[in-house]
Amino acid sequence: MRSRIGIIVSVLALVVVAQFSFGASSAGAAEPDRVYFPQTGHTLSYGFLQYWLNNGAVTVFGYPISEERNEQGVTVQYFERAVFEWHPEAPPGWQVQLRRLGSLLTAGRMDEPAFRPVQAQSDAACEYFSQTQHRLCNGFRSFWNAHGGVRIFGYPISEELTEEGRVVQYFERARFEWWPELAGTPYEIQISLLGRTLANANGVDTAPIPQSADTPTYDPALWLDDPTTVRVPPPGAPVNEPKWVEVDLSHQYLRAWEYGTLVFGTYVSTGVPAHPTPTGMFRVYRKLPYDDMQGGTPGIDYYYLPRVPDVLYFLDGYALHGTYWHHNFGHVMSHGCVNLPLDAAAWIYSWAPVGTLVWIHQ
Repeated sequence: MRSRIGIIVSVLALVVVAQFSFGASSAGAAEPDRVYFPQTGHTLSYGFLQYWLNNGAVTVFGYPISEERNEQGVTVQYFERAVFEWHPEAPPGWQVQLRRLGSLLTAGRMDEPAFRPVQAQSDAACEYFSQTQHRLCNGFRSFWNAHGGVRIFGYPISEELTEEGRVVQYFERARFEWWPELAGTPYEIQISLLGRTLANANGVDTAPIPQSADTPTYDPALWLDDPTTVRVPPPGAPVNEPKWVEVDLSHQYLRAWEYGTLVFGTYVSTGVPAHPTPTGMFRVYRKLPYDDMQGGTPGIDYYYLPRVPDVLYFLDGYALHGTYWHHNFGHVMSHGCVNLPLDAAAWIYSWAPVGTLVWIHQ
């Protein structure tokens, strides 16, 4: 981002900590076809696992709260915020379908003011959907667009309304909540736990089950080519530099080198597709022990994060810096900067002087 901005896109829910530094190795291991979540005591496997991984994972769907089960001849699985259905007869890419939780749980409310159709036009703040005759505005619109849009959440089926003292909005498959007291953090917009609501209503067994010996515990690093095993600079590396930083966007991994010798490595989070981290060769031009970071549009995606630690600017407002607001390293998360774990950022800050070359590549 610009003006010293390199912060996260708003995300929500708890995130799993990715391992970092040289110890996070899974060299030679094939990607698992099933994993166990100790947070809820359930297993996720095969097509449901791949869909979960490819479409938002914990952030969008939460953890699994049931095993796979049969409902009216359809294999389903309940998550904190969703219900997956398996339709083997559907075309490729559509075999996993999301139950329309928002529509299901608001049946009978269509006469309430917020659910009645409105006549409007799209403008700078809001998008109007003729399909359901409702608007989607400001922060909810930004979050909807960033996390899958109509494909994941469906169209809005209400205007914004207040429930239990909180501003919310319903979609065909979800409900969004606004938490203004958490403005500037990943949790300002949150997806309601409608999967849990429906599981309770349907009497679904959500009791934990034991982990089988052949099922690994979920870790995001299980789906990365293991970047921790790299010990030789890749082609094109600036090996004549006495100190240089490599940011490997494909693996979300940072390495620190002294000439051709690797001295440090850590998982990081770089820019999401809407706000990509620039690629190329740069040099650290400014170091700050702390910096306040803010940006976005008020009422839409504004954020303010005070005292971001160990900041090394390498291009305009793009920087390497410590990150205290999430632990989801190994996945893209930022508005363009390179988010580092706090310990790793402190190490890089003390090691890299102004002028250190930063090489960012796919």
